[in-house]
Amino acid sequence: MRITRRSVLPVAAGGLLAPGLLAAAPSSMPPPQPEHSGDVKARLGVTENPFGPSPAARRAIIASVALAPYYPHSEAALRQKIAAQEVLAQDQVTLSSGSLDALTLLTVAIAAGGRVLAPRPTYSTHLAYAARQGIETDWVNLRPDHHIDLDAMLAAIGPQTRMVYLCNPNNPTGLRPDPEQLRAFCIAAARKVPVLVDEAYFELAPDPHRQSMGALVREGHDVIVTRTFSKVYGLAGLRIAYTLAQPPRIRQLNARITTSRNQAGLAAAQACLGDAAYLAGAIAYLKQCREMIYRICDANGLRYLKSDGTFVYIDCGMPAADLQARLAARSVEVRLFEGEAYRNWMRVGTATPAELAYFGKVLPAALGR
Repeated sequence: MRITRRSVLPVAAGGLLAPGLLAAAPSSMPPPQPEHSGDVKARLGVTENPFGPSPAARRAIIASVALAPYYPHSEAALRQKIAAQEVLAQDQVTLSSGSLDALTLLTVAIAAGGRVLAPRPTYSTHLAYAARQGIETDWVNLRPDHHIDLDAMLAAIGPQTRMVYLCNPNNPTGLRPDPEQLRAFCIAAARKVPVLVDEAYFELAPDPHRQSMGALVREGHDVIVTRTFSKVYGLAGLRIAYTLAQPPRIRQLNARITTSRNQAGLAAAQACLGDAAYLAGAIAYLKQCREMIYRICDANGLRYLKSDGTFVYIDCGMPAADLQARLAARSVEVRLFEGEAYRNWMRVGTATPAELAYFGKVLPAALGR
């Protein structure tokens, strides 16, 4: 069956598919986001998947209502399923309330008394939190082709470095390092300090397990991999994610997690993990949304990077903060990232086709055309 934008948009109610389209730097605080005018008509500043949860996940969420009066006493079933998928022992897997929870807690725990090393620009919400705890980040600029400069990062590991962080694919560029080069980098870097690899968009890779650094955990390296059900699985509102690492790192994270997950999130994740038919539809939907963003850019003469994430990084051809403010006045949210070399770039998330169409409609006026 040919999947088109008319065949993959989920209906909000009922969970059925129906017609429709779908050097040391200052504190790592993210750029401020402007206020929008009235209700948001295009929520493009976040990375969500409006395709929504799988039918099996929706059924599991409904069934979990009966368990709502009770605390979730066991996460073992989901951990067992993840461990089996990754060919890991259960003590190499743990869960968290979204991957940001794990990223933040691990960064603060591991980098205490030292510094983090990361590429710029990259996802940095957890690094901003660490900065508020007195843990600063040393940034390594991307290469001219917008890829992470792995050679420069390896050379930049110094006596104050306590942890290396990178996102695969990088957020906001959406570009993936060559997997063999990334593997070699992680092995070399992990001999010096722990390496935290954020794989929030893992399922979108052409060959996910080849692109992932999860195999390095199996091989015993001090590499930590975080993944989430918030992106491709469409469960952002249920806050469920998992971490793969050596048992001491898992214990380090578990010692800092303050509460258990929620019944609905555990049930939904258990039901949808590895659902190949659902993933095919969700990935097709997200790719079509990205293609829609590409066409909007092409129509307005804007350069962009082909992405493996749920977003597209766009060269505005003008200060991005100015365009962001003009879009906000038209009730369109976009996101900017740190880094002087990218002051003209904005990230646009894959939203519903209606939101993207509205973005395409108001963009020419916001550009002053």
